[in-house]
Amino acid sequence: MQAGTERSNEAFVSDSLQGTRFGLVRWIEQTGSTNDDLSELARQGAGEQVLITDLQTAGRGRRDRVWDAPSRSGILMSVLVREIRPQDGFWFVGAIALAASQAIDAQTMSPCRLKWPNDVMLGSGDDQRKVAGVLAQLVDDAVIVGIGINANWPDAVPATMAERGTSVNRHLNDRTMVDRAALAADILHRAIGHLNLDRQALRQAWKAQCSTLGQLVRLELEGRSVVGTATDIAVDGGLQIEHDGVTTTYQVGDVVHLRPVS
Repeated sequence: MQAGTERSNEAFVSDSLQGTRFGLVRWIEQTGSTNDDLSELARQGAGEQVLITDLQTAGRGRRDRVWDAPSRSGILMSVLVREIRPQDGFWFVGAIALAASQAIDAQTMSPCRLKWPNDVMLGSGDDQRKVAGVLAQLVDDAVIVGIGINANWPDAVPATMAERGTSVNRHLNDRTMVDRAALAADILHRAIGHLNLDRQALRQAWKAQCSTLGQLVRLELEGRSVVGTATDIAVDGGLQIEHDGVTTTYQVGDVVHLRPVS
């Protein structure tokens, strides 16, 4: 029996997380932006909690890219995290992204990996497509980490969506629909474990799940691009790229995987 058939999705996730730092869970039908909603609560001093919605009407990704998905086709979730240090900002986002990648990977036939800085990619070889994106907002002494996951796509989706991304249900072995409540709960449990790790252990786990390392990449920056080999993830989460024998660390940019380095 799928979670949520007799109990609501909210009740299932809340019961699963009861007694943990993310035990306060709300699952609502619609909102503008879960990140905006929790940001406002953070300014009011609210504690750690989770907000999930079936439909987001004003969702945004990095660089204000629109995140648009049909109602109930995805997991649109934000997490309010307290007790952060600004220098660890990347790793609070990274803990959620890593948790999502691992939880999806546990269900699908295709491998699910991380592409720096915050994309969750599903697929094999050259056919890796985005299945989830993660975005964070710093609010006073808290961080709001939002994630949008393509969970259940119908057979027919717009060509532009299929070209840019994929969904979890398209990579399942014997099921046609993803249990969104169960997947959300799994991600949150894994995220709690990662947030409890020291930063070096989390960094090593993140690197092990990252498909960017060892690739010849093109890093798109404002007004220019850099081509080189992605060699490491720095202590602060920056991407280290080697070009002509010189290694440089970059904090921002869009990565394009060109090919693995032999």
